[in-house]
Amino acid sequence: MKLVLLLGAVRWYNLALIVVSQYLIFWLTFSEVSRSGLVGLIRDAHLHIIVASSFCIVAGAFIINAFYDQGKDLVNMPRAVIMGKLLGETPLLNLYFGLNLLALSLALFASFQVVIFFFVYMLFCWLYSHKFQKIPLVRELSAVVLTMTPLFSVWIHHGTWHWGMFYYMGSLAILLFSREVVKDLMGHKGNLIFGYQTVVVATGVKWAKRGLMLLNFGAMGAYLLLLLVQKVSPVLPNWNPDYYLAIAGITLGLSTAVSIGVWLNRDPKQYKIFDLFLKLAVVVHLLSIVAKAWVVVR
Repeated sequence: MKLVLLLGAVRWYNLALIVVSQYLIFWLTFSEVSRSGLVGLIRDAHLHIIVASSFCIVAGAFIINAFYDQGKDLVNMPRAVIMGKLLGETPLLNLYFGLNLLALSLALFASFQVVIFFFVYMLFCWLYSHKFQKIPLVRELSAVVLTMTPLFSVWIHHGTWHWGMFYYMGSLAILLFSREVVKDLMGHKGNLIFGYQTVVVATGVKWAKRGLMLLNFGAMGAYLLLLLVQKVSPVLPNWNPDYYLAIAGITLGLSTAVSIGVWLNRDPKQYKIFDLFLKLAVVVHLLSIVAKAWVVVR
């Protein structure tokens, strides 16, 4: 039972998604640049170390974030707090420090630069839980950066920028930010009670919803403009078919549709449905890159 509770505390499903996404991005995007392919992925010891270190730090981040959020989670997510109480605060904090120590120890086998990278990431995770999540806009932007950092670590490891990531990561950032605002709307009551200055608390529900819709319309407009430019006089590399551009378009379309739904919604209970939809959209976006697999395998 404690093992089941522990897996819930570290959000094993999020960890599994991050690990799978890291490997897929390397295999289907960066390995095609070096032409190392699937064999290169399997033999890349440094990549496995980076993935393992990311896994440990993100798991620890979920633990420490839950520790700092006990008050408001008791209002917004009482079940999660009860699970944490059953496991005990001291064992969870010990696990947090142990996971971070293990992450840095593993990183030593890659390089000193990797150790510095993950130390900064670990510190940023703690600062988010301790300080940043109480500052409007900084809270939401920090959450997006923290979520995307494990994916960027693969790019930093490879050392070569792939323009497909411009589409892929950019649309993912809009999707993640939209979900953070919806989560703020969903947990608005607890945030108000315990003084968490989210975008929704700072601007009010109406303006937050309006801002979310304008952000998505702006991102979709920029995407359509880039799409037009690419058709007339390409400024970025083209792939045939252009998987990355298609993935970004679908993701931005879904995010924009949700922002319209949030704007029209008047029932706070419905925010959970929007959050679940965006959560599913994140999963689909991260895994959608497998559409390229048949080309790579062929």
